[in-house]
Amino acid sequence: MNGDIKLFTAARMRALDGRAIHEIGIPGVVLMEQAGRGAVRIIEEAGWLGSRDDAVLLFAGKGNNGGDAFVVARVLLLAGFHRVKVALTASIVAIGGDAKINLDAFIRLGGQVEELLDEVAWQVLKPTLKTQKLLVDGLLGTGLNSDVRALYAEIIAAINQFSGPVLALDIPSGLNADSGLPLGNAVKATATATFAFAMPGLFVYPGHEYAGRVEIVDIGIPKAWADEEDDKSAARLLTADYCRPLLPQTPTENGHKGNRGHLLTFAGGPGKAGAGLLAAGAGLHCGCGLSTLALPTTVAAHLEGRNPALMLAALAEDSAGLMTLPTKAELENLCSGKTALAIGPGLGLHENSGELVASLLRDCALPVVLDADALTLLAKSPEIMPKGRPQTILTPHPGEMARLLKCTSRDIQNSRLASARKLALQWGVHVVLKGAGTVIATPDGSLSINSSGNYLLSTAGSGDLLTGIIGSFLAQGLAPLAAAQSGVFLHGLIADRLLAAGFSHGVTAVELGQALPETLSALVCDLNG
Repeated sequence: MNGDIKLFTAARMRALDGRAIHEIGIPGVVLMEQAGRGAVRIIEEAGWLGSRDDAVLLFAGKGNNGGDAFVVARVLLLAGFHRVKVALTASIVAIGGDAKINLDAFIRLGGQVEELLDEVAWQVLKPTLKTQKLLVDGLLGTGLNSDVRALYAEIIAAINQFSGPVLALDIPSGLNADSGLPLGNAVKATATATFAFAMPGLFVYPGHEYAGRVEIVDIGIPKAWADEEDDKSAARLLTADYCRPLLPQTPTENGHKGNRGHLLTFAGGPGKAGAGLLAAGAGLHCGCGLSTLALPTTVAAHLEGRNPALMLAALAEDSAGLMTLPTKAELENLCSGKTALAIGPGLGLHENSGELVASLLRDCALPVVLDADALTLLAKSPEIMPKGRPQTILTPHPGEMARLLKCTSRDIQNSRLASARKLALQWGVHVVLKGAGTVIATPDGSLSINSSGNYLLSTAGSGDLLTGIIGSFLAQGLAPLAAAQSGVFLHGLIADRLLAAGFSHGVTAVELGQALPETLSALVCDLNG
């Protein structure tokens, strides 16, 4: 999915529908017609139906979501698919408004409607699901606000046992359009046809697992209306088209390393030196001219030459090999000439590490990305974070986020958007809540959801690479939000390209890092499709 895409809550979507009807004068039945025809185009393009004899079963509720299904059924019937049936979870006489117009049209054309008013009717229909080529879900729309129960729960469970493709209309039935959480249970669709604009629940996890491939269908509502909406009332979907212009400019022919930024990374203590190499190395791969890795003297000696392009800064250590706290003058000298900081991967949780993080946040004005151990230290001593430091980016995974907000990982995963926004507003920083469908929140509460990435990123060291990527973009002069958005998308794109190339197993952070230059070049040059 590409383009500049804003994601609206279900309430805002209903308001935009109403605006189209009342301001422009587009009848609701016309919007419904456009939605249904767009869904049929998705069916055609997917090639799910190979013969006019293929059976299609459409589940419809009594609301407008059911009305969309009636349009799909009619258009398929007119196209010659004669084995099209609508299973209606209400009586035909109970349907009203625009949905009734389309139900009546389908029936007048000879369309078959079976009322599912009770368990007996459902038990008669249920065995026929295995004879269907395609199921279409138009049961429940975006207005659902309580758990799916009774007959609806049984139908959804049966749909999820179906071995063929399932197309959800607007949103998979049972899924919360705003949070992406299933309300008891939800349809697991092969694809979702959503109308006019999309909703965050289709992209934030676990919702994206239920939505499958998301296709946005144009139904005649002006695209320009999205730009009129307050960014705080919408989430931004990160796509290649959106992120590409955010990237640092390609170096000029007479450019040199001194004007491409210098990243200083504090990472990699005893036993975790690789974390520092991954983070600082990713900084170079992403285009900053210079990258210095600061770590204890003994560890630095062992890493000398492991990455010849890196510079190492040896920090004094105690008898146990742990870094001792540099003086203020030493830190000032170390930060001199640098353009951004990356702190945390493999840093360690001892007292000196905490004091180092506190000193850097207090005394160094450079933009900074904090990850891993630095976040755990912040959770233990939140007072070390200065108030109003918007050039700071925190990159927690759900466990680290839970420690920062004093709750559980389950709480975080059940409210990823709200959690990211809460921490960003409380601390006045940018927050990158990692995970499937990474969420970015700004100090003013704006949200972004990433569309790239897959399971290949769930490997040790992957987060260290992200730290270096974002740090590199900060070092090259990007604003914190641009660095976070483009860095997160690029990080996910590496995994997407590797998976598309056939690398489905055994990929480590080393291979992810090695793929960075090619992936970044592809994104810059629009080679990724």
